[in-house]
Formats: sequence, C-alpha cells, structure tokens
Amino acid sequence: MEAALRTMNRLIGDLADVQLDTLEADELGVFAVALGKGIDRITAFHAKVVHAADEARSWAGSGARDVEDWLSQRTGTSRGSATSRRKLGEALDRSKRLDDAVDNGELSAEAAAQLHDAITNPPEGTDESDVDDLVDAAKGCGPRDARDTAERWREIHSKQSEEERTARRFAKRSITSKPASDGLVETTVVLPELEHRQVMNAITHAAGARPADDDRTTAQRLADGLIELARAYAAGTVTGGREKPTILIGASAETMAGLSDEPGWTGFGDRIPADVVRHLAENAVLRRVVMAGNAILDLGMKVRFATDDQFQALMMRDGGCRFPGCTIPAEWCEIDHLVPFTQGGPTDLANLVLWCSYHHHVKHRSDVVVIGDAHDLWLQLPDGRRLWCPPTTRRTRAAA
Repeated sequence: MEAALRTMNRLIGDLADVQLDTLEADELGVFAVALGKGIDRITAFHAKVVHAADEARSWAGSGARDVEDWLSQRTGTSRGSATSRRKLGEALDRSKRLDDAVDNGELSAEAAAQLHDAITNPPEGTDESDVDDLVDAAKGCGPRDARDTAERWREIHSKQSEEERTARRFAKRSITSKPASDGLVETTVVLPELEHRQVMNAITHAAGARPADDDRTTAQRLADGLIELARAYAAGTVTGGREKPTILIGASAETMAGLSDEPGWTGFGDRIPADVVRHLAENAVLRRVVMAGNAILDLGMKVRFATDDQFQALMMRDGGCRFPGCTIPAEWCEIDHLVPFTQGGPTDLANLVLWCSYHHHVKHRSDVVVIGDAHDLWLQLPDGRRLWCPPTTRRTRAAA
C-alpha cells in the first residue's frame, strides 16, 4: 500500500509540473478530458476503499458516529460528499458491470453514483442480468439522465402500482436544518419532483422580475423569494385562489386517458408520474397538441376541467379540505373528481370536492375506497375504518 501511495504522489507531482501556458488550445482540451477520466478512475477506487473501510469499521473508536463523519473529519470534505463516495463504493462492489463501465470510461463516477439505490435495493424478482441491463442503458449518460434511467428501470421491474410508487416517493419528503457558521442555518429540502417545481416556481414568482441593476445571484434571489413568502404569511397577506405561478407539463393522450403509465414531463426535465399528471388535470388548463415526430400539426384551444364558477361554488359548499379535522382553507385546496375523469367521472358538483394537497394524495392511494358522492362522502381507509367527510360547516357525525 505504501509503495502505491508513493507512486500516486509522484505521478501527481509530474502532472503538476506540466506548464499549462506552454500548451496549445487543443492540447489543453485533450489534457483536461484525459485528466478528468483519470480522476474518475481514482474516484471510483477511492469509493471502493471507503466502502471497504466502512465494512471493516475502520472508523470505530474514533469518536465518529459513522464512516461519513469519520471521512469528512479526516479529509475536510462535507458529509454529503462522504456519503456519495460511500454509496458509489457500495454500488461498485455490488455490480462488476458498473465497476467495469466506470473503469473503461463508459460511465462517469458521478453518473454511476446515481444508480446506487437501484443496484443496492433492486425491485423484488430482479437478478444480476437485469442490473447489467440497467448499467448498459446508463452508459454514456450524464448524472441526471442516469438517475432517470434508474428510476424508469425500477418502475418497469417494480410490482408496485404507479399510485403506490407515488405514495412511496411522497413519504420521503422532509425539511431538515442544521446550524452553519456565522449565524447561518443550512436547510435541506427533499421533495418529489412536481412539488419541488411548485416550490421553485412560487419563490421565483415571489422574488419578482430581475431589475437591470440587480447584482444578486440566482441563489440569493430564490432565498429572498422564500423569505418574502414567509413574511407575507406572517402578515396575513398570502392569498389563495387559482391564479398561481404556471407549471407546464406535457403528457401523451394515452397517459391522460389512463391507458399508459408513461410519465409526463416539464420544460425543466422533471419526470412527473402518470397518476400525478392525471389528478393534476382536475385543476389544470389543458391544451391539445397534435404532433407527427417533432412537428406540431395542430394546437387546440385551452380547456379547464373544472370552471372558475365551479371552484367558487366548491369553496362556498365545502369551506375547506373535506378530510375530517383538516383546517386548510378552501382557497388553498385542490379540486378532485371522486370518480376519476379518466374513468368517465363527470365534471359536476356532485362528483367534485376540495382536498388539501396532502389529503388529495391520501384519497388517491390505491387502498383507499371512496363511498358515496360529494353530498354524502365517506372514505374507507386501509385499516377498515370509514371516515365521514362532510363540508367543514356540517361535521357532526363521528367516524364509523
């Protein structure tokens, strides 16, 4: 080991001795790419060493709680960076095809790390050949495309329904904070892609248009937008309604009709699960686009599933989220078709109710049963309980 480390340090010294100002532009390009590929190989090997050190509990007795803390303390890197390195090492250890792909330059170390969850916790029933197929499909991808490839692979091989997968993702949402230096607090937000896009659009909207003399960075403007939203809420000036920052989502006709689970997409590259696209359509403005290949043949008129008049009527009737005990006001709620539109459910008031975003997710779980209509609505929960869900002004009966 000592001889190998001495060789590494000598080679790094040789690289550092290269006089960059003596190289032509094309030589600098070749040098940058070749060096990047070499760093990737070293990164992959380092990840395998970190994983082996974790397995051997090399960090035990150091006072660190795990290998990530130990590595970040010893090397001055962040815990997040150490976690990524450990995960990459674990994935490389599980899949020789992945190890070879990184070593051969077919997949970057950063892209390979995106396959960790799929490789280390694959869907039930998959085998090594399925994992090899995933690695082959990801070759040549950047980190984002590799992540999307892994997610789609999991969906194809998963025995869960689209609704169950959406519920699994939604259950992972979180906001955590930890003190940082100089009186600052570092906050980490984990959200499904759609909710993340909604949050980003909202704080961008709150930040306002960028003045010509604005020297703030994009990150600073987004932080200011979030602060403005919080101040407006504290002052009681946050208003609800249907005029929200716009999110454009594309989806196939088959997805909209419930005939396909192909996800929708946004202009930012977010992948929106098919069942989420369908229930978003209940509150959306829809526009038909007829395409042949990449050519647009026809652009239809905008259509809203539920009209503004219906939304106002629902606000008056329901008074807020229909789930018992929920206090979210009507202005912040979403319209739901009790019988899904894709299953022939009509867009009339007897089939429409208001839920907050969270309870809208609950209602759409595959193991929740809707009983009755908007005039006498019950939900049967997975544990067998039946909840009466009247408008907020008529809650006098208890759960069955």
